[in-house]
Amino acid sequence: MDFFHWTTKIVSRNKGKSAVAASAYISGTRMENTWDGVTHDYTRKKHVIYTEVMLPPNAPQEYADRSLLWNSVEWNETKANAQLARSIELALPAELNHEQNIALVRKLVQKLFVDKGMCADVAFHDKGDGNPHAHILLTMRPLTPDGEWGDKSRLEYILDADGNRIPAKQKGRWKSRKVCTTDWDDRGNAEHWRAAAADAINEALREAGFTQGFVDPRSYADQGVQRIPMVHEGPDARAMEKRGIPTEVGEKNHEIRQQNKLLSQLEARLARLNAWAQYEKKKDELLTAQGEDVSRESLRFKLASNILASSVQPNRKDHRLRDSTGLLSIMQEYSITDAASCLAAIQTVNTKFYGLKSKRKENHDLSLELSVRIESYEKWKKYQNHYRTWEKLPEAKRGGFERKYEYELRQYRQVASVLRRCQDDGEKIDYKGWKAALEYLEKEQFMLDYQLEDMKEEVRRLEVVKREFIQENKRTKSERHAR
Repeated sequence: MDFFHWTTKIVSRNKGKSAVAASAYISGTRMENTWDGVTHDYTRKKHVIYTEVMLPPNAPQEYADRSLLWNSVEWNETKANAQLARSIELALPAELNHEQNIALVRKLVQKLFVDKGMCADVAFHDKGDGNPHAHILLTMRPLTPDGEWGDKSRLEYILDADGNRIPAKQKGRWKSRKVCTTDWDDRGNAEHWRAAAADAINEALREAGFTQGFVDPRSYADQGVQRIPMVHEGPDARAMEKRGIPTEVGEKNHEIRQQNKLLSQLEARLARLNAWAQYEKKKDELLTAQGEDVSRESLRFKLASNILASSVQPNRKDHRLRDSTGLLSIMQEYSITDAASCLAAIQTVNTKFYGLKSKRKENHDLSLELSVRIESYEKWKKYQNHYRTWEKLPEAKRGGFERKYEYELRQYRQVASVLRRCQDDGEKIDYKGWKAALEYLEKEQFMLDYQLEDMKEEVRRLEVVKREFIQENKRTKSERHAR
């Protein structure tokens, strides 16, 4: 397992979500939400391997029944915009068997969440497609010592220097602030939980006898890796790809895999070239210090003539004759005459490669950001009438409309938040400008891909120089022994 996947989302009522529905989905069961009367049936899901409700000591034992637990949560949240649960998805190592993965998840959930007082609904899924994963649904309201639901937060009056309340602008009110009763919503938890999950996975792999394939919870950017991340496919796209039906996101990920593979290969080949040239340079410096003549002013032509001579001999590979033109060209271009100038040539190409790699990553990130904005604007236009209709309805009728158009309203709210963030950052909503910029970046990406293919050929030619240097060193050594 060489990748890490951990996502955290909030199950919120104002987005048309339900804690009961989320629990029924991850557990593959049929559950009725008694708060709104909706029944959620996911009994057809066949890849649910293991489920469990894990409780802290002060939780009522009847909450081990997930239906009772989450219906209790629903009834204790009275607001229309209530946050009902925290949902986590964690990818697990395919190298481990089911028992090992289940033990990994239970240990992690107990340590991070249950010991902190949360109730955790855990499910382990494995479709047999090499992507085993766990779903973790967590309560957000703390339990009191006697097992009752407590407050998520409380209001605290702001006092002046003399300890007196400070009047607010509204008459008869006092300035106050919200104080959370737990640290469960602390922003620092996200990174802490991710790191702890990665440590747990790596520990489980080591205990199982694996010495590689460990995961890193940091993003590529934080790791200093300029690799283009994959696009999230989702269950529908994965199912279509598995049935042999091509999807746009699947094709995009295939292209990204190929490009990342090529970049990794070129990076490794350049690293080997650089290490070899460094060694040759140091060796020449040592020989020079010992009084040896390592002058290679005619090396460019000597190497080329050796290629031509050996290529006409029987049982010699044809590529040597083919490479001779490239060899002369690259040596002339970079004035390669000895190990030092060869090292300089490799470092020049190396600098060009990393510049190209960085430019491609920057191009991809900008294109992705523009694509998100464009898609968000298009969905915003498509579903805005549903939201406006919902807004105009009286409170008593909104619930029924929400259930009927759950998908449309959820899509609208999600994309509206994306566009709102753009405006909060001081940027105007410019659909036509975004489209034009994306078109330009796509053309630039085509040219960058073309340059990457050129880079592949340039690295191959440098490897030809390396091979002939090695052969020439062997011949020179033989001649010295003969003398």
